[in-house]
Amino acid sequence: MPLKHWFEYTSDWRHAPMAYWVHIPQDGKDWRDESAEFLPPAPRKISGKGYPALCVEVKDEVLWFSSAAQVRAFVDTLQRKPLPSTRRLSELHGTGHGPNSHWLSRLPTWMKSAAFRNRTLPKLEALLSAITDEARRAGWN
Repeated sequence: MPLKHWFEYTSDWRHAPMAYWVHIPQDGKDWRDESAEFLPPAPRKISGKGYPALCVEVKDEVLWFSSAAQVRAFVDTLQRKPLPSTRRLSELHGTGHGPNSHWLSRLPTWMKSAAFRNRTLPKLEALLSAITDEARRAGWN
Protein backbone atom coordinates (compact mmCIF):
# COMPACT_ATOMS: atom_id res chain seq x y z
CA MET A 1 0.00 0.00 0.00
CA PRO A 2 1.43 3.43 -0.95
CA LEU A 3 2.07 6.04 1.70
CA LYS A 4 -0.59 8.70 2.17
CA HIS A 5 0.85 12.12 1.35
CA TRP A 6 -0.15 15.71 0.64
CA PHE A 7 1.37 19.17 0.29
CA GLU A 8 0.85 22.02 2.72
CA TYR A 9 2.19 25.56 2.71
CA THR A 10 4.00 27.23 5.59
CA SER A 11 5.43 30.66 6.33
CA ASP A 12 8.99 29.36 6.88
CA TRP A 13 10.69 26.32 5.33
CA ARG A 14 13.13 26.24 8.25
CA HIS A 15 10.44 24.84 10.57
CA ALA A 16 10.78 21.38 9.00
CA PRO A 17 12.56 19.07 11.48
CA MET A 18 15.35 18.23 9.05
CA ALA A 19 15.89 21.67 7.49
CA TYR A 20 18.71 22.75 9.79
CA TRP A 21 20.56 19.47 9.39
CA VAL A 22 20.25 19.25 5.59
CA HIS A 23 20.51 22.82 4.21
CA ILE A 24 23.96 24.15 5.15
CA PRO A 25 24.67 27.92 4.89
CA GLN A 26 27.42 28.69 2.40
CA ASP A 27 27.84 32.41 3.04
CA GLY A 28 29.11 32.31 6.63
CA LYS A 29 25.92 33.88 7.99
CA ASP A 30 23.52 32.63 10.66
CA TRP A 31 21.28 29.80 9.47
CA ARG A 32 18.06 31.03 11.05
CA ASP A 33 17.65 34.59 9.79
CA GLU A 34 20.56 35.90 7.79
CA SER A 35 21.86 33.27 5.42
CA ALA A 36 20.62 33.39 1.86
CA GLU A 37 22.88 30.80 0.24
CA PHE A 38 22.49 27.12 1.14
CA LEU A 39 23.74 23.80 -0.09
CA PRO A 40 21.56 22.10 -1.11
CA PRO A 41 19.57 25.18 -2.16
CA ALA A 42 16.82 26.43 0.13
CA PRO A 43 13.22 25.83 -0.89
CA ARG A 44 11.51 28.56 -2.89
CA LYS A 45 8.57 30.55 -1.61
CA ILE A 46 5.43 30.42 -3.73
CA SER A 47 3.87 33.85 -4.00
CA GLY A 48 0.58 34.04 -2.13
CA LYS A 49 0.98 30.57 -0.60
CA GLY A 50 4.26 30.26 1.27
CA TYR A 51 6.76 27.41 1.24
CA PRO A 52 5.49 24.01 0.09
CA ALA A 53 6.06 21.04 2.37
CA LEU A 54 5.50 17.37 1.70
CA CYS A 55 3.58 15.63 4.48
CA VAL A 56 3.76 11.83 4.62
CA GLU A 57 1.56 9.85 7.00
CA VAL A 58 3.08 6.77 8.56
CA LYS A 59 0.82 5.09 11.11
CA ASP A 60 -0.19 7.88 13.49
CA GLU A 61 2.81 10.11 12.67
CA VAL A 62 3.23 12.72 9.96
CA LEU A 63 6.69 13.24 8.52
CA TRP A 64 7.15 16.80 7.25
CA PHE A 65 9.75 17.72 4.60
CA SER A 66 10.29 21.17 3.11
CA SER A 67 12.54 19.82 0.33
CA ALA A 68 13.29 16.67 -1.62
CA ALA A 69 16.85 16.84 -0.22
CA GLN A 70 15.38 16.29 3.24
CA VAL A 71 13.54 13.15 2.10
CA ARG A 72 16.74 11.82 0.54
CA ALA A 73 18.70 12.56 3.74
CA PHE A 74 15.99 10.82 5.80
CA VAL A 75 16.17 7.70 3.62
CA ASP A 76 19.97 7.73 3.36
CA THR A 77 20.42 8.05 7.11
CA LEU A 78 17.85 5.40 8.04
CA GLN A 79 19.27 2.95 5.49
CA ARG A 80 22.60 2.84 7.32
CA LYS A 81 23.38 -0.31 9.27
CA PRO A 82 23.92 0.26 12.06
CA LEU A 83 22.13 3.55 12.47
CA PRO A 84 24.59 6.37 13.13
CA SER A 85 24.50 7.99 16.54
CA THR A 86 23.03 11.46 16.80
CA ARG A 87 26.23 12.46 18.58
CA ARG A 88 28.23 11.52 15.47
CA LEU A 89 25.77 13.18 13.09
CA SER A 90 25.88 16.36 15.19
CA GLU A 91 29.68 16.34 15.16
CA LEU A 92 29.70 15.96 11.37
CA HIS A 93 27.45 19.02 11.07
CA GLY A 94 30.07 20.98 12.96
CA THR A 95 27.97 23.74 14.50
CA GLY A 96 27.92 22.69 18.12
CA HIS A 97 24.22 21.84 18.27
CA GLY A 98 23.84 18.84 20.50
CA PRO A 99 22.67 15.37 19.57
CA ASN A 100 19.34 15.77 21.38
CA SER A 101 18.28 18.40 18.87
CA HIS A 102 19.09 16.21 15.85
CA TRP A 103 16.06 15.08 13.84
CA LEU A 104 17.00 11.41 14.30
CA SER A 105 16.80 11.73 18.08
CA ARG A 106 13.27 13.12 17.72
CA LEU A 107 11.92 10.18 15.73
CA PRO A 108 9.71 7.71 17.59
CA THR A 109 11.64 4.58 18.54
CA TRP A 110 9.50 2.35 16.34
CA MET A 111 10.61 4.34 13.25
CA LYS A 112 14.21 3.33 13.97
CA SER A 113 13.42 -0.37 14.01
CA ALA A 114 14.68 -2.62 11.22
CA ALA A 115 11.11 -3.69 10.45
CA PHE A 116 9.97 -0.10 9.89
CA ARG A 117 13.02 0.77 7.84
CA ASN A 118 12.81 -2.35 5.65
CA ARG A 119 9.12 -1.85 4.99
CA THR A 120 8.80 1.93 4.76
CA LEU A 121 12.00 3.32 3.22
CA PRO A 122 11.42 1.65 -0.17
CA LYS A 123 7.88 3.09 -0.16
CA LEU A 124 9.23 6.54 0.64
CA GLU A 125 11.77 6.30 -2.18
CA ALA A 126 9.02 5.16 -4.57
CA LEU A 127 6.82 8.04 -3.42
CA LEU A 128 9.57 10.56 -4.10
CA SER A 129 9.93 9.21 -7.64
CA ALA A 130 6.19 9.02 -8.24
CA ILE A 131 5.29 12.56 -7.19
CA THR A 132 7.55 14.44 -9.63
CA ASP A 133 4.68 16.13 -11.47
CA GLU A 134 2.64 16.73 -8.32
CA ALA A 135 5.69 18.25 -6.59
CA ARG A 136 6.37 20.51 -9.57
CA ARG A 137 2.77 21.77 -9.50
CA ALA A 138 3.09 22.45 -5.76
CA GLY A 139 6.37 24.31 -6.30
CA TRP A 140 8.28 21.85 -4.12
CA ASN A 141 11.91 21.12 -5.00
